[in-house]
Amino acid sequence: MIGLGLCALLTATSGLPGAETTPAAERAVRRVRFAEAAVFDVVGGGSHARAWAAAVSGGYPWLGARGQVGVGPRALTVGADLEMARFRRFRPAAVLALRWVDRKRLRVTGELLLGWLIQTGELARRGPNAELRIRMAFPTGRVAPYVMLGTSHTLLTDRTTVITAAGTSRDLSFRHEWLPRATIGLAVAITREVGLELGVDLAWYDAPSKTPSIPGFHLGLAFGGGAR
Repeated sequence: MIGLGLCALLTATSGLPGAETTPAAERAVRRVRFAEAAVFDVVGGGSHARAWAAAVSGGYPWLGARGQVGVGPRALTVGADLEMARFRRFRPAAVLALRWVDRKRLRVTGELLLGWLIQTGELARRGPNAELRIRMAFPTGRVAPYVMLGTSHTLLTDRTTVITAAGTSRDLSFRHEWLPRATIGLAVAITREVGLELGVDLAWYDAPSKTPSIPGFHLGLAFGGGAR
């Protein structure tokens, strides 16, 4: 009787959900485990409350660094973003992001960046900058294809000095620079805290008056922590 009872108990236990070891069950566990990976927060935008993420990237012509932390519901996020092009164009900015769609296999986030543009060299430029971005990521297990669409606007200040026999006059004028842009890439979660991402960058300086710029690329390292 005792032996029959033990056999029945073992048979019942083997049917519990936690005892499943099928490939489908293992894939489901991986999807849940990496759904909140830090690299997905970076490319998909936004972080849940008390979670943080950061990234550094290098490529041509763009270099960048970014840090963000979740502060509220719907992955409300604040952060800082530094962008450089050929070490001649710099744009530090503050970031405010809100996740519009938050699912395991789809993230859609809107971002507002407010900063200051500084460009050195022969075509020196400087002025306040604002950029709107939409980020979309499609996590599946350890990988997430992603797309970023952005429109950047800078108010540039031109100072003209005219020296004549009668004296010196100075003129101050303003003009608008529009930079539409897009990035298409792939993120890979090594662990939940560390990941890599590779992207192709498309930009159009001084649109629509000039021709679109040559596509660039970048490789980034992302890491994070907090409440994941």
